[in-house]
Amino acid sequence: MPSARPKRAFSVALAELKPHRLKLVGVLILGLLTAVAGLIGPWAVGIVVDKLLVSPDFGQVVIYAVLIVTGGVVASAGTWWGAVLLARVLEPAIASLRESVLDAALSLDAHTVERAGRGDLVSRVADDSREVSTAASTVMPLVVQAGFTVIVSAIGMTAVDWRLGLVGLIAIPLYWTTLRVYLPRSGPMYTKEREAFGVRTQRLIGAVEGAQTLRVYRAEQLELKRVDDASAQARDISISVFKFLTWAFSRNNRAECITLIAIMATGFYLVNEDLVTVGAVSTAALIFHRLFGPIGVLVGMFADIQSAGASLIRMVGVIDTAGEQVRGESPAPQNPTLVLDSVHHTFDQNPVIHDVSLAIKPGEHIALVGATGAGKSTLALIAAGLLRPTAGRVHLSETAIDDVDPQQLRGSIAMVSQEMHCFRGTVLDNVRMAKPEAGDDEIFAALDTVGDSWIERLPQGINTMIGDGEFRLPAVESQMLSLARVELADPDLVVLDEATAEAGSDHAQRLERAANAVVEDRASLIVAHRLDQAARADRIIVMEAGAIKESGTHEELRALGGTYEKLWQAWSA
Repeated sequence: MPSARPKRAFSVALAELKPHRLKLVGVLILGLLTAVAGLIGPWAVGIVVDKLLVSPDFGQVVIYAVLIVTGGVVASAGTWWGAVLLARVLEPAIASLRESVLDAALSLDAHTVERAGRGDLVSRVADDSREVSTAASTVMPLVVQAGFTVIVSAIGMTAVDWRLGLVGLIAIPLYWTTLRVYLPRSGPMYTKEREAFGVRTQRLIGAVEGAQTLRVYRAEQLELKRVDDASAQARDISISVFKFLTWAFSRNNRAECITLIAIMATGFYLVNEDLVTVGAVSTAALIFHRLFGPIGVLVGMFADIQSAGASLIRMVGVIDTAGEQVRGESPAPQNPTLVLDSVHHTFDQNPVIHDVSLAIKPGEHIALVGATGAGKSTLALIAAGLLRPTAGRVHLSETAIDDVDPQQLRGSIAMVSQEMHCFRGTVLDNVRMAKPEAGDDEIFAALDTVGDSWIERLPQGINTMIGDGEFRLPAVESQMLSLARVELADPDLVVLDEATAEAGSDHAQRLERAANAVVEDRASLIVAHRLDQAARADRIIVMEAGAIKESGTHEELRALGGTYEKLWQAWSA
Protein backbone atom coordinates (compact mmCIF):
# COMPACT_ATOMS: atom_id res chain seq x y z
CA MET A 1 0.00 0.00 0.00
CA PRO A 2 1.49 3.37 -0.95
CA SER A 3 2.52 5.95 1.63
CA ALA A 4 1.46 9.59 1.48
CA ARG A 5 3.82 12.35 0.45
CA PRO A 6 5.39 14.19 3.43
CA LYS A 7 3.63 17.43 2.44
CA ARG A 8 0.26 15.68 2.37
CA ALA A 9 0.91 14.01 5.76
CA PHE A 10 1.93 17.38 7.22
CA SER A 11 -1.28 19.01 5.96
CA VAL A 12 -3.38 16.24 7.54
CA ALA A 13 -1.55 16.72 10.85
CA LEU A 14 -2.13 20.48 10.70
CA ALA A 15 -5.83 19.93 10.03
CA GLU A 16 -6.06 17.76 13.16
CA LEU A 17 -4.26 20.44 15.23
CA LYS A 18 -6.29 23.38 13.91
CA PRO A 19 -9.14 23.10 16.46
CA HIS A 20 -6.56 23.41 19.27
CA ARG A 21 -4.68 26.48 18.03
CA LEU A 22 -5.42 28.59 21.15
CA LYS A 23 -3.81 25.94 23.34
CA LEU A 24 -0.86 25.86 20.95
CA VAL A 25 -0.37 29.59 21.50
CA GLY A 26 -0.33 28.89 25.24
CA VAL A 27 2.33 26.22 24.68
CA LEU A 28 4.50 28.73 22.81
CA ILE A 29 4.15 31.38 25.52
CA LEU A 30 4.97 28.91 28.29
CA GLY A 31 7.96 27.60 26.32
CA LEU A 32 9.35 31.10 25.91
CA LEU A 33 8.88 32.01 29.59
CA THR A 34 10.44 28.71 30.70
CA ALA A 35 13.49 29.22 28.49
CA VAL A 36 13.98 32.76 29.80
CA ALA A 37 13.65 31.54 33.40
CA GLY A 38 16.40 29.02 32.67
CA LEU A 39 18.84 31.88 32.02
CA ILE A 40 18.48 33.20 35.57
CA GLY A 41 20.96 30.62 36.91
CA PRO A 42 23.93 31.42 34.58
CA TRP A 43 23.24 35.15 34.91
CA ALA A 44 23.22 34.99 38.72
CA VAL A 45 26.42 32.90 38.81
CA GLY A 46 28.22 35.46 36.63
CA ILE A 47 27.20 38.36 38.88
CA VAL A 48 28.20 36.45 42.04
CA VAL A 49 31.63 35.68 40.55
CA ASP A 50 32.27 39.37 39.79
CA LYS A 51 31.02 40.53 43.21
CA LEU A 52 33.07 37.97 45.12
CA LEU A 53 36.20 39.00 43.24
CA VAL A 54 35.63 42.56 44.50
CA SER A 55 34.31 41.84 48.02
CA PRO A 56 33.74 38.37 49.53
CA ASP A 57 30.27 38.78 51.05
CA PHE A 58 28.33 35.64 51.90
CA GLY A 59 25.07 37.61 52.10
CA GLN A 60 25.20 38.38 48.40
CA VAL A 61 25.73 34.69 47.64
CA VAL A 62 22.55 33.82 49.55
CA ILE A 63 20.51 36.43 47.65
CA TYR A 64 21.61 35.15 44.25
CA ALA A 65 21.28 31.54 45.37
CA VAL A 66 17.62 32.28 46.14
CA LEU A 67 17.30 33.80 42.65
CA ILE A 68 18.80 30.65 41.11
CA VAL A 69 16.40 28.43 43.04
CA THR A 70 13.47 30.66 42.06
CA GLY A 71 14.48 30.49 38.40
CA GLY A 72 14.71 26.70 38.63
CA VAL A 73 11.27 26.45 40.23
CA VAL A 74 9.73 28.71 37.58
CA ALA A 75 11.44 26.78 34.77
CA SER A 76 10.28 23.45 36.21
CA ALA A 77 6.69 24.64 36.66
CA GLY A 78 6.68 26.09 33.16
CA THR A 79 8.04 22.86 31.71
CA TRP A 80 5.39 20.83 33.51
CA TRP A 81 2.50 23.07 32.51
CA GLY A 82 3.78 23.28 28.96
CA ALA A 83 3.93 19.49 28.72
CA VAL A 84 0.40 19.18 30.12
CA LEU A 85 -0.97 21.78 27.72
CA LEU A 86 0.83 20.19 24.77
CA ALA A 87 -0.59 16.78 25.72
CA ARG A 88 -4.08 18.31 25.73
CA VAL A 89 -3.40 19.45 22.18
CA LEU A 90 -1.67 16.39 20.77
CA GLU A 91 -3.54 13.51 22.39
CA PRO A 92 -7.01 14.44 21.01
CA ALA A 93 -5.44 15.17 17.60
CA ILE A 94 -3.67 11.79 17.52
CA ALA A 95 -6.83 10.02 18.70
CA SER A 96 -8.80 11.67 15.89
CA LEU A 97 -6.13 10.70 13.34
CA ARG A 98 -6.09 7.12 14.63
CA GLU A 99 -9.88 6.90 14.29
CA SER A 100 -9.67 8.27 10.74
CA VAL A 101 -7.06 5.66 9.80
CA LEU A 102 -9.11 2.82 11.31
CA ASP A 103 -12.26 4.05 9.58
CA ALA A 104 -10.36 4.21 6.28
CA ALA A 105 -8.89 0.73 6.81
CA LEU A 106 -12.33 -0.75 7.44
CA SER A 107 -13.66 0.81 4.23
CA LEU A 108 -10.97 -0.69 1.96
CA ASP A 109 -12.17 -3.35 -0.46
CA ALA A 110 -10.92 -6.92 -0.19
CA HIS A 111 -8.69 -6.70 -3.28
CA THR A 112 -6.79 -3.67 -1.95
CA VAL A 113 -6.22 -5.36 1.41
CA GLU A 114 -5.06 -8.64 -0.11
CA ARG A 115 -2.80 -6.89 -2.62
CA ALA A 116 -1.14 -4.76 0.08
CA GLY A 117 -1.01 -7.58 2.61
CA ARG A 118 -2.95 -7.66 5.84
CA GLY A 119 0.32 -7.46 7.79
CA ASP A 120 1.12 -4.12 6.18
CA LEU A 121 -2.34 -2.79 6.99
CA VAL A 122 -2.24 -4.08 10.58
CA SER A 123 1.22 -2.56 11.01
CA ARG A 124 -0.03 0.83 9.84
CA VAL A 125 -3.11 0.79 12.07
CA ALA A 126 -1.35 -0.64 15.15
CA ASP A 127 2.44 -0.22 15.11
CA ASP A 128 2.59 3.09 13.21
CA SER A 129 -0.28 4.50 15.23
CA ARG A 130 1.54 3.59 18.44
CA GLU A 131 4.76 5.16 17.13
CA VAL A 132 3.03 8.47 16.38
CA SER A 133 1.18 8.42 19.69
CA THR A 134 4.41 7.77 21.64
CA ALA A 135 6.17 10.60 19.83
CA ALA A 136 3.30 12.95 20.62
CA SER A 137 3.20 12.12 24.32
CA THR A 138 6.91 11.80 25.15
CA VAL A 139 9.06 13.23 22.36
CA MET A 140 7.29 16.41 21.28
CA PRO A 141 7.22 18.07 24.75
CA LEU A 142 11.00 17.57 25.04
CA VAL A 143 11.66 18.80 21.51
CA VAL A 144 9.51 21.93 21.92
CA GLN A 145 11.19 22.85 25.20
CA ALA A 146 14.67 22.12 23.80
CA GLY A 147 13.99 24.30 20.78
CA PHE A 148 13.03 27.29 22.92
CA THR A 149 16.04 26.74 25.17
CA VAL A 150 18.47 26.73 22.23
CA ILE A 151 17.04 29.91 20.69
CA VAL A 152 16.77 31.90 23.94
CA SER A 153 20.19 30.73 25.17
CA ALA A 154 21.87 31.75 21.91
CA ILE A 155 20.34 35.23 22.25
CA GLY A 156 21.31 35.37 25.94
CA MET A 157 24.96 34.45 25.28
CA THR A 158 25.21 37.13 22.60
CA ALA A 159 23.70 39.66 25.01
CA VAL A 160 26.41 38.88 27.60
CA ASP A 161 29.14 39.77 25.10
CA TRP A 162 28.82 39.90 21.34
CA ARG A 163 32.36 38.55 20.85
CA LEU A 164 31.64 35.47 22.93
CA GLY A 165 28.41 35.11 21.00
CA LEU A 166 30.33 35.11 17.73
CA VAL A 167 32.68 32.43 19.03
CA GLY A 168 29.64 30.34 19.91
CA LEU A 169 28.69 30.40 16.24
CA ILE A 170 31.60 28.00 15.62
CA ALA A 171 29.22 25.25 16.68
CA ILE A 172 26.87 25.92 13.73
CA PRO A 173 29.14 24.62 10.90
CA LEU A 174 30.20 21.73 13.11
CA TYR A 175 26.60 20.73 13.73
CA TRP A 176 25.76 21.35 10.09
CA THR A 177 28.39 18.91 8.83
CA THR A 178 26.61 16.25 10.90
CA LEU A 179 23.09 17.22 9.82
CA ARG A 180 24.13 17.40 6.15
CA VAL A 181 24.87 13.68 6.28
CA TYR A 182 22.17 12.77 8.82
CA LEU A 183 19.09 14.43 7.34
CA PRO A 184 19.11 12.97 3.79
CA ARG A 185 19.86 9.44 4.99
CA SER A 186 17.75 9.22 8.14
CA GLY A 187 14.31 9.65 6.52
CA PRO A 188 14.66 6.75 4.05
CA MET A 189 16.25 4.62 6.77
CA TYR A 190 13.30 5.06 9.12
CA THR A 191 10.80 4.47 6.30
CA LYS A 192 12.64 1.26 5.41
CA GLU A 193 12.56 0.25 9.07
CA ARG A 194 8.79 0.74 9.32
CA GLU A 195 8.28 -1.23 6.09
CA ALA A 196 10.39 -4.08 7.47
CA PHE A 197 8.21 -4.12 10.57
CA GLY A 198 5.16 -4.42 8.29
CA VAL A 199 6.67 -7.40 6.45
CA ARG A 200 7.49 -9.05 9.76
CA THR A 201 3.91 -8.57 10.95
CA GLN A 202 2.57 -10.01 7.69
CA ARG A 203 4.73 -13.11 8.10
CA LEU A 204 3.62 -13.60 11.70
CA ILE A 205 -0.08 -13.20 10.89
CA GLY A 206 0.19 -15.60 7.96
CA ALA A 207 1.97 -18.21 10.07
CA VAL A 208 -0.55 -17.99 12.93
CA GLU A 209 -3.63 -18.04 10.68
CA GLY A 210 -2.25 -20.89 8.56
CA ALA A 211 -0.90 -22.95 11.45
CA GLN A 212 -3.22 -25.88 10.78
CA THR A 213 -2.33 -26.01 7.08
CA LEU A 214 1.38 -25.84 7.92
CA ARG A 215 1.01 -28.81 10.26
CA VAL A 216 -0.87 -30.84 7.64
CA TYR A 217 1.92 -30.32 5.09
CA ARG A 218 4.64 -30.48 7.76
CA ALA A 219 5.91 -27.10 6.61
CA GLU A 220 6.28 -25.54 10.06
CA GLN A 221 10.05 -25.25 9.89
CA LEU A 222 9.96 -23.68 6.43
CA GLU A 223 7.48 -21.03 7.55
CA LEU A 224 9.39 -20.46 10.80
CA LYS A 225 12.49 -19.79 8.72
CA ARG A 226 10.56 -17.21 6.68
CA VAL A 227 9.33 -15.53 9.86
CA ASP A 228 12.86 -15.64 11.26
CA ASP A 229 14.29 -14.11 8.08
CA ALA A 230 11.74 -11.28 8.16
CA SER A 231 12.46 -10.68 11.86
CA ALA A 232 16.21 -10.76 11.24
CA GLN A 233 15.91 -8.20 8.46
CA ALA A 234 13.86 -5.88 10.68
CA ARG A 235 16.41 -6.36 13.48
CA ASP A 236 19.39 -5.64 11.22
CA ILE A 237 17.79 -2.48 9.87
CA SER A 238 17.06 -1.29 13.42
CA ILE A 239 20.68 -1.94 14.45
CA SER A 240 21.99 0.01 11.45
CA VAL A 241 19.66 2.90 12.36
CA PHE A 242 20.97 2.87 15.94
CA LYS A 243 24.60 2.82 14.74
CA PHE A 244 23.90 5.78 12.51
CA LEU A 245 22.30 7.67 15.40
CA THR A 246 25.29 6.91 17.65
CA TRP A 247 27.59 8.31 14.99
CA ALA A 248 25.55 11.53 14.90
CA PHE A 249 25.78 11.86 18.71
CA SER A 250 29.55 11.44 18.66
CA ARG A 251 29.86 14.20 16.06
CA ASN A 252 27.71 16.48 18.24
CA ASN A 253 29.90 15.81 21.27
CA ARG A 254 32.92 16.81 19.22
CA ALA A 255 31.23 20.07 18.20
CA GLU A 256 30.35 20.87 21.82
CA CYS A 257 33.87 20.18 23.05
CA ILE A 258 35.54 22.32 20.36
CA THR A 259 33.16 25.25 20.83
CA LEU A 260 33.38 25.25 24.64
CA ILE A 261 37.20 25.26 24.48
CA ALA A 262 37.05 28.16 22.00
CA ILE A 263 34.73 30.16 24.30
CA MET A 264 36.94 29.60 27.32
CA ALA A 265 40.12 30.52 25.37
CA THR A 266 38.50 33.65 23.94
CA GLY A 267 37.15 34.55 27.38
CA PHE A 268 40.63 34.20 28.89
CA TYR A 269 42.00 36.57 26.26
CA LEU A 270 39.22 39.13 26.72
CA VAL A 271 39.58 39.07 30.52
CA ASN A 272 43.33 39.41 30.21
CA GLU A 273 42.84 42.43 27.96
CA ASP A 274 40.27 43.79 30.45
CA LEU A 275 37.54 43.76 27.80
CA VAL A 276 35.05 41.62 29.75
CA THR A 277 34.70 40.43 33.33
CA VAL A 278 35.34 36.93 34.64
CA GLY A 279 31.66 36.77 35.57
CA ALA A 280 30.60 37.50 31.97
CA VAL A 281 32.81 34.72 30.65
CA SER A 282 31.44 32.36 33.32
CA THR A 283 27.88 33.25 32.32
CA ALA A 284 28.60 32.71 28.62
CA ALA A 285 30.31 29.36 29.28
CA LEU A 286 27.46 28.18 31.51
CA ILE A 287 24.85 29.22 28.93
CA PHE A 288 26.65 27.30 26.19
CA HIS A 289 27.10 24.31 28.50
CA ARG A 290 23.38 24.53 29.18
CA LEU A 291 22.82 23.94 25.44
CA PHE A 292 24.46 20.49 25.54
CA GLY A 293 21.30 18.80 26.83
CA PRO A 294 18.76 20.54 24.55
CA ILE A 295 20.92 20.07 21.45
CA GLY A 296 21.38 16.42 22.35
CA VAL A 297 17.61 16.15 22.77
CA LEU A 298 17.00 17.77 19.37
CA VAL A 299 19.42 15.43 17.63
CA GLY A 300 18.47 12.32 19.61
CA MET A 301 14.76 12.94 19.48
CA PHE A 302 15.01 13.91 15.83
CA ALA A 303 15.50 10.20 15.24
CA ASP A 304 12.20 9.52 16.99
CA ILE A 305 10.56 12.35 15.07
CA GLN A 306 11.85 10.89 11.80
CA SER A 307 10.52 7.48 12.77
CA ALA A 308 7.16 9.00 13.79
CA GLY A 309 7.14 10.97 10.52
CA ALA A 310 7.66 7.75 8.56
CA SER A 311 4.77 6.21 10.50
CA LEU A 312 2.60 9.27 9.89
CA ILE A 313 3.00 9.16 6.11
CA ARG A 314 2.12 5.44 6.18
CA MET A 315 -1.01 6.14 8.24
CA VAL A 316 -2.10 8.95 5.94
CA GLY A 317 -1.42 6.57 3.04
CA VAL A 318 -4.28 4.40 4.33
CA ILE A 319 -6.60 7.42 4.42
CA ASP A 320 -5.60 8.45 0.88
CA THR A 321 -5.99 4.92 -0.48
CA ALA A 322 -9.49 4.70 0.97
CA GLY A 323 -10.27 8.20 -0.35
CA GLU A 324 -9.34 7.15 -3.89
CA GLN A 325 -12.04 4.51 -3.91
CA VAL A 326 -15.16 5.65 -5.69
CA ARG A 327 -18.15 5.63 -3.35
CA GLY A 328 -21.72 5.72 -4.56
CA GLU A 329 -24.49 7.94 -3.25
CA SER A 330 -27.62 6.26 -4.65
CA PRO A 331 -30.08 4.54 -2.32
CA ALA A 332 -30.25 0.76 -2.43
CA PRO A 333 -33.35 -0.58 -4.27
CA GLN A 334 -35.94 -2.45 -2.25
CA ASN A 335 -35.97 -6.25 -2.71
CA PRO A 336 -33.52 -6.02 -5.62
CA THR A 337 -32.37 -8.64 -8.07
CA LEU A 338 -28.60 -9.04 -7.92
CA VAL A 339 -27.20 -9.19 -11.45
CA LEU A 340 -23.63 -10.15 -12.38
CA ASP A 341 -23.05 -9.44 -16.07
CA SER A 342 -19.93 -10.87 -17.80
CA VAL A 343 -17.83 -10.53 -14.66
CA HIS A 344 -14.07 -11.12 -14.85
CA HIS A 345 -11.49 -10.81 -12.10
CA THR A 346 -7.72 -11.23 -11.84
CA PHE A 347 -5.31 -11.25 -8.91
CA ASP A 348 -1.83 -10.02 -9.86
CA GLN A 349 -2.46 -10.82 -13.54
CA ASN A 350 -3.76 -14.32 -12.70
CA PRO A 351 -7.36 -14.90 -13.93
CA VAL A 352 -9.65 -16.05 -11.12
CA ILE A 353 -13.15 -15.34 -12.49
CA HIS A 354 -13.88 -15.62 -16.21
CA ASP A 355 -17.04 -14.32 -17.91
CA VAL A 356 -19.55 -15.13 -15.16
CA SER A 357 -23.15 -13.97 -15.61
CA LEU A 358 -25.64 -14.63 -12.86
CA ALA A 359 -28.92 -13.25 -11.51
CA ILE A 360 -30.28 -13.82 -7.99
CA LYS A 361 -33.95 -12.90 -7.70
CA PRO A 362 -35.63 -11.84 -4.43
CA GLY A 363 -36.11 -14.86 -2.19
CA GLU A 364 -34.11 -17.17 -4.46
CA HIS A 365 -31.51 -19.51 -2.94
CA ILE A 366 -28.47 -20.29 -5.10
CA ALA A 367 -25.63 -22.63 -4.17
CA LEU A 368 -22.08 -22.40 -5.54
CA VAL A 369 -20.17 -25.67 -5.72
CA GLY A 370 -16.87 -26.70 -7.22
CA ALA A 371 -13.36 -27.82 -6.42
CA THR A 372 -11.00 -25.75 -4.29
CA GLY A 373 -9.63 -22.86 -6.35
CA ALA A 374 -12.64 -22.78 -8.70
CA GLY A 375 -13.29 -19.13 -7.78
CA LYS A 376 -16.31 -19.59 -5.51
CA SER A 377 -15.12 -17.35 -2.65
CA THR A 378 -13.95 -14.62 -5.07
CA LEU A 379 -17.36 -14.64 -6.77
CA ALA A 380 -19.02 -14.45 -3.34
CA LEU A 381 -16.94 -11.37 -2.47
CA ILE A 382 -17.92 -9.72 -5.76
CA ALA A 383 -21.60 -10.52 -5.19
CA ALA A 384 -21.40 -9.06 -1.67
CA GLY A 385 -19.92 -5.83 -3.05
CA LEU A 386 -16.70 -6.32 -1.08
CA LEU A 387 -14.57 -6.83 -4.19
CA ARG A 388 -14.76 -4.83 -7.40
CA PRO A 389 -14.44 -7.03 -10.51
CA THR A 390 -11.67 -6.35 -13.00
CA ALA A 391 -14.25 -6.29 -15.80
CA GLY A 392 -17.99 -6.68 -16.12
CA ARG A 393 -20.91 -5.14 -14.24
CA VAL A 394 -22.69 -5.85 -10.97
CA HIS A 395 -26.19 -4.39 -10.44
CA LEU A 396 -28.87 -4.29 -7.79
CA SER A 397 -31.86 -4.31 -10.13
CA GLU A 398 -31.18 -1.29 -12.37
CA THR A 399 -28.64 0.39 -10.06
CA ALA A 400 -24.92 -0.31 -10.46
CA ILE A 401 -23.56 -1.63 -7.18
CA ASP A 402 -20.72 0.94 -7.30
CA ASP A 403 -23.31 3.73 -7.37
CA VAL A 404 -25.02 2.55 -4.17
CA ASP A 405 -24.17 4.33 -0.94
CA PRO A 406 -21.80 1.96 0.97
CA GLN A 407 -23.83 2.12 4.16
CA GLN A 408 -27.05 1.30 2.33
CA LEU A 409 -25.28 -1.45 0.40
CA ARG A 410 -24.26 -3.11 3.65
CA GLY A 411 -27.88 -2.89 4.75
CA SER A 412 -28.99 -4.60 1.53
CA ILE A 413 -26.31 -7.34 1.30
CA ALA A 414 -24.69 -9.12 4.25
CA MET A 415 -21.93 -11.72 4.14
CA VAL A 416 -20.87 -14.38 6.63
CA SER A 417 -17.68 -16.37 6.09
CA GLN A 418 -15.67 -18.89 8.08
CA GLU A 419 -13.62 -16.02 9.51
CA MET A 420 -16.00 -15.11 12.32
CA HIS A 421 -14.87 -12.65 14.98
CA CYS A 422 -16.05 -11.82 18.47
CA PHE A 423 -15.34 -8.26 19.52
CA ARG A 424 -14.45 -7.48 23.10
CA GLY A 425 -17.75 -6.81 24.86
CA THR A 426 -20.88 -8.62 25.97
CA VAL A 427 -22.83 -11.03 23.77
CA LEU A 428 -25.52 -8.35 23.62
CA ASP A 429 -23.01 -5.75 22.39
CA ASN A 430 -21.61 -8.13 19.77
CA VAL A 431 -25.00 -8.74 18.18
CA ARG A 432 -26.01 -5.06 18.39
CA MET A 433 -23.03 -4.10 16.19
CA ALA A 434 -25.12 -5.04 13.15
CA LYS A 435 -27.75 -2.45 14.10
CA PRO A 436 -26.55 -0.01 16.80
CA GLU A 437 -29.98 1.52 17.31
CA ALA A 438 -31.65 -1.87 17.94
CA GLY A 439 -33.42 -2.41 21.24
CA ASP A 440 -32.84 -5.42 23.46
CA ASP A 441 -36.09 -7.05 22.30
CA GLU A 442 -34.91 -7.01 18.67
CA ILE A 443 -31.59 -8.57 19.67
CA PHE A 444 -33.32 -11.29 21.72
CA ALA A 445 -35.57 -12.02 18.72
CA ALA A 446 -32.56 -12.35 16.39
CA LEU A 447 -30.83 -14.72 18.81
CA ASP A 448 -34.03 -16.71 19.22
CA THR A 449 -34.25 -17.14 15.43
CA VAL A 450 -30.80 -18.73 15.17
CA GLY A 451 -31.13 -20.57 18.48
CA ASP A 452 -30.09 -19.11 21.83
CA SER A 453 -30.10 -22.07 24.21
CA TRP A 454 -26.30 -21.96 24.36
CA ILE A 455 -26.41 -18.49 25.95
CA GLU A 456 -27.84 -19.98 29.14
CA ARG A 457 -24.62 -21.94 29.62
CA LEU A 458 -22.44 -18.82 29.61
CA PRO A 459 -21.13 -17.54 33.01
CA GLN A 460 -23.21 -14.32 32.94
CA GLY A 461 -25.65 -15.27 30.22
CA ILE A 462 -26.14 -12.66 27.52
CA ASN A 463 -24.05 -10.16 29.54
CA THR A 464 -20.98 -12.42 29.47
CA MET A 465 -17.88 -10.57 28.30
CA ILE A 466 -16.39 -12.26 25.22
CA GLY A 467 -13.60 -11.42 22.77
CA ASP A 468 -9.94 -10.63 23.35
CA GLY A 469 -8.88 -11.56 26.88
CA GLU A 470 -12.40 -12.56 27.93
CA PHE A 471 -14.56 -15.71 27.77
CA ARG A 472 -13.77 -17.61 24.58
CA LEU A 473 -16.79 -18.83 22.64
CA PRO A 474 -16.50 -22.15 20.76
CA ALA A 475 -16.30 -21.82 16.97
CA VAL A 476 -19.88 -23.02 16.40
CA GLU A 477 -21.38 -20.52 18.83
CA SER A 478 -19.20 -17.71 17.43
CA GLN A 479 -20.66 -18.50 14.00
CA MET A 480 -24.20 -18.51 15.40
CA LEU A 481 -23.43 -15.07 16.81
CA SER A 482 -22.44 -13.95 13.28
CA LEU A 483 -25.71 -15.35 11.89
CA ALA A 484 -27.66 -13.50 14.61
CA ARG A 485 -26.02 -10.25 13.45
CA VAL A 486 -27.28 -10.92 9.92
CA GLU A 487 -30.78 -11.64 11.21
CA LEU A 488 -30.76 -8.38 13.15
CA ALA A 489 -29.42 -6.38 10.17
CA ASP A 490 -32.30 -7.79 8.03
CA PRO A 491 -30.65 -7.55 4.56
CA ASP A 492 -32.32 -8.46 1.27
CA LEU A 493 -29.50 -10.82 0.23
CA VAL A 494 -27.30 -13.04 2.39
CA VAL A 495 -23.97 -14.39 1.12
CA LEU A 496 -22.71 -17.42 3.06
CA ASP A 497 -19.12 -18.35 2.20
CA GLU A 498 -18.81 -21.77 3.85
CA ALA A 499 -20.33 -20.15 6.91
CA THR A 500 -21.52 -23.56 8.16
CA ALA A 501 -18.16 -25.29 7.80
CA GLU A 502 -18.45 -26.33 11.47
CA ALA A 503 -21.52 -28.34 10.50
CA GLY A 504 -19.27 -31.37 10.25
CA SER A 505 -19.04 -31.36 14.05
CA ASP A 506 -21.47 -32.67 16.66
CA HIS A 507 -23.37 -29.39 16.41
CA ALA A 508 -24.15 -29.81 12.69
CA GLN A 509 -27.91 -29.67 12.98
CA ARG A 510 -27.91 -26.58 15.21
CA LEU A 511 -25.71 -24.61 12.83
CA GLU A 512 -27.61 -25.80 9.76
CA ARG A 513 -30.93 -24.80 11.31
CA ALA A 514 -29.55 -21.39 12.22
CA ALA A 515 -28.32 -20.72 8.67
CA ASN A 516 -31.59 -21.95 7.15
CA ALA A 517 -33.60 -19.71 9.48
CA VAL A 518 -31.57 -16.65 8.49
CA VAL A 519 -31.94 -17.17 4.72
CA GLU A 520 -35.51 -18.48 4.78
CA ASP A 521 -37.26 -15.27 3.68
CA ARG A 522 -34.29 -13.71 1.92
CA ALA A 523 -32.34 -14.21 -1.27
CA SER A 524 -29.10 -16.10 -0.64
CA LEU A 525 -25.87 -17.11 -2.34
CA ILE A 526 -24.31 -20.04 -0.54
CA VAL A 527 -20.78 -21.29 -1.13
CA ALA A 528 -21.54 -24.91 -0.22
CA HIS A 529 -18.84 -27.21 1.07
CA ARG A 530 -21.39 -29.98 1.62
CA LEU A 531 -23.52 -31.09 -1.31
CA ASP A 532 -26.56 -31.85 0.85
CA GLN A 533 -26.69 -28.08 1.42
CA ALA A 534 -26.62 -27.49 -2.33
CA ALA A 535 -29.33 -30.06 -2.95
CA ARG A 536 -31.86 -27.91 -1.05
CA ALA A 537 -31.12 -24.77 -3.11
CA ASP A 538 -33.42 -23.45 -5.81
CA ARG A 539 -30.51 -23.46 -8.24
CA ILE A 540 -26.99 -24.86 -8.20
CA ILE A 541 -24.05 -23.22 -9.97
CA VAL A 542 -21.11 -25.52 -10.65
CA MET A 543 -17.85 -23.59 -11.08
CA GLU A 544 -14.66 -24.79 -12.67
CA ALA A 545 -11.49 -22.74 -13.30
CA GLY A 546 -13.33 -19.50 -12.54
CA ALA A 547 -16.20 -20.08 -14.99
CA ILE A 548 -19.73 -21.47 -14.71
CA LYS A 549 -19.61 -25.09 -15.87
CA GLU A 550 -23.20 -26.14 -15.12
CA SER A 551 -26.38 -24.53 -13.76
CA GLY A 552 -29.70 -26.02 -12.70
CA THR A 553 -31.59 -27.74 -9.91
CA HIS A 554 -30.25 -30.74 -8.07
CA GLU A 555 -32.39 -33.13 -10.13
CA GLU A 556 -31.53 -31.44 -13.44
CA LEU A 557 -27.80 -31.55 -12.82
CA ARG A 558 -27.88 -35.18 -11.72
CA ALA A 559 -29.82 -36.11 -14.83
CA LEU A 560 -27.25 -34.24 -16.92
CA GLY A 561 -24.59 -36.68 -15.75
CA GLY A 562 -21.80 -34.08 -15.82
CA THR A 563 -19.47 -32.54 -13.25
CA TYR A 564 -22.13 -32.18 -10.56
CA GLU A 565 -23.18 -35.80 -10.86
CA LYS A 566 -19.57 -36.88 -10.39
CA LEU A 567 -19.28 -34.62 -7.34
CA TRP A 568 -22.52 -36.01 -5.97
CA GLN A 569 -21.45 -39.61 -6.44
CA ALA A 570 -18.15 -38.88 -4.70
CA TRP A 571 -19.98 -37.08 -1.88
CA SER A 572 -22.55 -39.86 -1.44
CA ALA A 573 -19.80 -42.49 -1.34
